[in-house]
Amino acid sequence: MDVKRKLINTLPPSVKRALAVPYDYYQTRNADRQFAQKDLPTSQRDESAPDHIVCVVVDALRADHIDSDTTPYLCGLNGSTAITPGTWTFPAVSSLLSGVYPHEHGAMRQTDELDDSDGIRLPPRMDDNRATITEALAGAGYDTYGGFGHDTPFVALSGRFETHNLYHTINSDADNVLDDYLDWVDGRDQTFAFLHLADPHTPVDSPETYRRKYEVDDSIDGLDGWRYETDTECDMECQQYRDHRQRLYRASVDYVDDAISEFSEELESLFEDPLLMVTADHGEAHWEHVEFDLEHFDGSGCVDHGGTPYEAVARVPFATNADWDLERPLSLIDIPITLADITGVDLEDCSGHSLIGDVSSDRIMLIEGSLSGHEKKAVYRNQSKLIASKGHNAEFGFSLPDETVVELSDKEYETMKSSLPPWPSESDAETEVSGVVEDRLEQLGYK
Repeated sequence: MDVKRKLINTLPPSVKRALAVPYDYYQTRNADRQFAQKDLPTSQRDESAPDHIVCVVVDALRADHIDSDTTPYLCGLNGSTAITPGTWTFPAVSSLLSGVYPHEHGAMRQTDELDDSDGIRLPPRMDDNRATITEALAGAGYDTYGGFGHDTPFVALSGRFETHNLYHTINSDADNVLDDYLDWVDGRDQTFAFLHLADPHTPVDSPETYRRKYEVDDSIDGLDGWRYETDTECDMECQQYRDHRQRLYRASVDYVDDAISEFSEELESLFEDPLLMVTADHGEAHWEHVEFDLEHFDGSGCVDHGGTPYEAVARVPFATNADWDLERPLSLIDIPITLADITGVDLEDCSGHSLIGDVSSDRIMLIEGSLSGHEKKAVYRNQSKLIASKGHNAEFGFSLPDETVVELSDKEYETMKSSLPPWPSESDAETEVSGVVEDRLEQLGYK
């Protein structure tokens, strides 16, 4: 740890927050300079390629909250669900842009040991030489933009865009992120943007209009975070908290849908036939498996994300204004190779499958990269799922879509078990961040 970082870490939180605006300006301009110094691959885009491509990622958005009442705009798009490759933001967004799994790009915890240290420990970033779709598109003439509603995706992807924009509040609201992109893109010829919206992520702070719509009781303490995380005997006060916590979450999702709807209208008024994709980096657990997780894992999968890859966390929405065939097993690692195919740019070493090509109905899909505790992974194939943890000495089969615990057939079990990625076994390398960023990450729930 250098002297400057040590000094910042000694400052009280109020001072760190006062430093946020100038510090973020420094961080984003430094990231822009890193990108400007890259030796980009060169390729020729197809004449039929879309001029403007936007990938909106809504942090912690559950697939089962996409419905006509809460998200009418997203429901009106060509949509399906996908499996995220990572249970939390850092490994997930790294995979979303690289097209490979966390164990392949390395932006995940490198040890399977329990971590009892104080403070935040982020995993290593992807190697700078790891190709992503952003560099491939930039090499074909696209201007690239990353808009980040909170710090985690920025830290993971810093230096991957021509222009980076990071916001100074803990969770900047969707309108800010989307509007700033519209200001940036106006007048440009070819662009690719990655816009990460933080609204459903803790601390949840949906607009008052939406809180009233869902009759959220703001007098209940701690609704913007988590309480009663592992309570198996949930009394009336606990039940009331959980009910209104879920109302607040839905209010936030409703707001984001409206914000994206307005954004889409403005985008289409600026450009003809822009390509829009909307997905999530991961979902969010809401007490679906409390007793099971406490018994077999470490309780980290009861709420939030980054823990056991149950469906609430692993399955995310995917929606687009493109007419792609989405009636197939989808993973977020499919996005980069799909964009490479439709633009004609070169992108090597992808593990995903293009959405404009053929995809086997029994393809294997993976999710891995736990935030803390022992590593927990899942393998998907057809309507079966295997969750495994070497550290917890646990393996469980599930039938989908209801996620019922079942005993897999011998053949299915062997096929899925043999597809598990290697378990982390190295020392826990990490990405160091400043005290300013560490303070904000703590407020986001990363402790």
